[in-house]
Amino acid sequence: MRKLLFISLLLVGCTESETQNSTKTYFDLAGLVNQQIIELNKNQPLTHKNLTIEEKKEVLNTNKIDWQKELELFLQADINKQSYQLSYNKEETPQMAIYTLKEGENLAVKSLKIIFEEDKSAKNIEALIQTENYLYQSEKHLLMTLDKNHLTHYQIEGWQELFIGKKKNFKVDGIVVRK
Repeated sequence: MRKLLFISLLLVGCTESETQNSTKTYFDLAGLVNQQIIELNKNQPLTHKNLTIEEKKEVLNTNKIDWQKELELFLQADINKQSYQLSYNKEETPQMAIYTLKEGENLAVKSLKIIFEEDKSAKNIEALIQTENYLYQSEKHLLMTLDKNHLTHYQIEGWQELFIGKKKNFKVDGIVVRK
C-alpha cells in the first residue's frame, strides 16, 4: 500500500514539474487571456456590448460579465499544447508573430496572429477557428485589442450550421471602458 502511494505521489510530482518546466513553442495566448480574465473579474469595468444573431440585435452596457465565459473562445485559440508543437508554420518578427496551420494538419485553430507594441506586449490578436464534423460546422474570427496590456476591445464574428439546420451568423462586439 505504501509503495502504491509513493508511486502515485512520484507520478503526480513528475507531471507537475513537467508542466511547470515546459517551454512555450508559440505565443502564450492562454497566459495572456487568463491574466485578462483575472483583472476583468476583479475590476468589473463597464463594457459596451453589441450582440447580433442573424437579424436580431441587442445592446448591453454592463459591468456584470463572467469574463471566463466571455473570453472562452480566446482560450480555445491557444495553440501552445504539447501535441501541436509541430503543427504550425511560424513567422516571427519583433513586431508580430503569425502561426498558420500546416497543410495536412486537422486542428480547429487555422491561424493566430499577434501584433506587438514596442515594449513587446501584445497589441492585437486575431485568430481563425473552424470546426467541421458530421453534425456541425462553424467558423469564428476572433479579434482582441489591448492597450498597455489591458483589454480594450474584443470581437467574435462567425457562423454555425447544424446538420439539419441552416447557417446562423453571429457577432459579439465588446468595448471595455477604462477609467
